[in-house]
Amino acid sequence: MTTAENICATRTSVLPAAQWSSMVPIPLAEFGKSLDDPDFDQWFEAFAERNSARGQYEISGDGYLLIKPWAGMPICLYEGHLTAEVGLWNRENGGIAFSPNGCFVLPDGSYLSPAASWIRGERLRELMMPENYPFPRMAPDFVAEIRSLCDNPSDLVDKIELFLEHGTRLAWFIDAETRTAIKFRPGQEPELLNDPEYIDGDDDVLPGFRFSVRERIFDLFADIEQREELNAAGEQGSPD
Repeated sequence: MTTAENICATRTSVLPAAQWSSMVPIPLAEFGKSLDDPDFDQWFEAFAERNSARGQYEISGDGYLLIKPWAGMPICLYEGHLTAEVGLWNRENGGIAFSPNGCFVLPDGSYLSPAASWIRGERLRELMMPENYPFPRMAPDFVAEIRSLCDNPSDLVDKIELFLEHGTRLAWFIDAETRTAIKFRPGQEPELLNDPEYIDGDDDVLPGFRFSVRERIFDLFADIEQREELNAAGEQGSPD
């Protein structure tokens, strides 16, 4: 195990379960790295791959490795539904859709991975430039975050605002626990949606896209429980 991996393992293993609740920041200096290193992209890609079992990773613009717990149940299902819907819309309307593994480098040096993201097709040539491998140095046109119980909401909002500051045109924040969604647009007040049936993608960003957030996230398990109750009632009422 390398020195970098030892630092990562030590810092995460000593945390009590109650504190393993959000991102764990470790200064890049403890790995002997800085954002100015010419091989930083290659180091970060290799580090994240070697330590993938320990969590997910981002980099803050002020020089910290951010260790995030893996998205377990039910967040992984929610993210799967959202990325699938964005991908289906993308297939019909063009552009490039990214999974939660997509990582973007912003001008402040941050390496950030939204739960879902999309870039319009006109930027494909820019995306294919050599400097955008392995991590695109651009802000997606659209990003979305889905809050898990271990997420600090203010951390996710700060992340969304950083994307907006650097060019993202539409962002969603979805919270299944409170059954709310917030739409963010640059230069505008956030729009709070209480228990919405769907969230639309705005005519100037994802025209015609509507994500059924109530069905796909808020009521996902309620629908399953209801079907099980109906099936159980039917079995009880069936003749011997």
